[in-house]
Amino acid sequence: MNQTDQVLSQHPIQVAARRSGLSTHVIRAWEKRYQAVAPKRSGTARRLYSDEEVNRLSLLRRVTEAGWRISDVAGLEDDKLSQLLKDEGIPTSRPVVQPPELEAPTPEALVKLALDATARLDGVQFVQIMERATALHSTPVVMEEVIKPLMVAIGDRWRMGRMRACHEHFVSAHLRSFLGDVLSQAMTVSDGPVLLVTTPSHQTHEIGAMMVAVTAARAGWRVMFLGPSLPADEIAFAADVTRARAVALSISYPADDPRLPAQLLRLRSQLAPGTPVFAGGAAVDGYRRSLDQIGAIIPKDLVSFDRDLESLRRVRD
Repeated sequence: MNQTDQVLSQHPIQVAARRSGLSTHVIRAWEKRYQAVAPKRSGTARRLYSDEEVNRLSLLRRVTEAGWRISDVAGLEDDKLSQLLKDEGIPTSRPVVQPPELEAPTPEALVKLALDATARLDGVQFVQIMERATALHSTPVVMEEVIKPLMVAIGDRWRMGRMRACHEHFVSAHLRSFLGDVLSQAMTVSDGPVLLVTTPSHQTHEIGAMMVAVTAARAGWRVMFLGPSLPADEIAFAADVTRARAVALSISYPADDPRLPAQLLRLRSQLAPGTPVFAGGAAVDGYRRSLDQIGAIIPKDLVSFDRDLESLRRVRD
């Protein structure tokens, strides 16, 4: 095989996902937990899968679809996997058929598809759309250009009476599960600085906090994600126990809670001196005065937050 052929036979994870019929986060999970494949890394640390590994992933997909647990078959050689399928009378390969409307959608098209699935409360289709998004686009793009616009659109439709509370709960539940899987795969660092991520008391929307947690984990931070609606005393206690280098708060709804300013001041007074507090979310402007008072850092988006985290590490490391 010449050098050109070698390059052409190495595929990024999005291509491996499309050809094997698996989502990118399932591939990462099988790689991390069961060593099912061992892709090479590019000069920028991107996973590169050979044709043989893509074929193996496809075999593993077929075997698990037939009823075997991945933990029981991940260590088997390819010929053993093929034999399992033959013994069951199952073809060893089958083309992965994607719904026509999911061939190669842009982020904007994915948002529209997700809104349509939400209107129908079609959970299967919604999950397919999110998995397709991860196969086609990087995690930051999915969060910034698919999930964030989707949540804004759901909120707008709810306020206009075009969607109901059940639609918002439907999306939140599915995104919570999706981002939880992404976060578990991103949390591979054991010696990085600790970032504590949560939402303050009475801020019950946690999707933004989960997106922050994923961003930080991908940047090499050890993320302590504590879910939503945590009082200042508890946040400060957890930060002390974990020796968190920074705290990140997601503030999405409501935008006019009269109790929150006092909670922010209480949190600042109990955190170790010099502990940075990041704040973001759809409702953050409603508390800008209090956030400025405690010296909070308010990134304009996840890209800026990622840069701020990197700057903080350079200062402290």
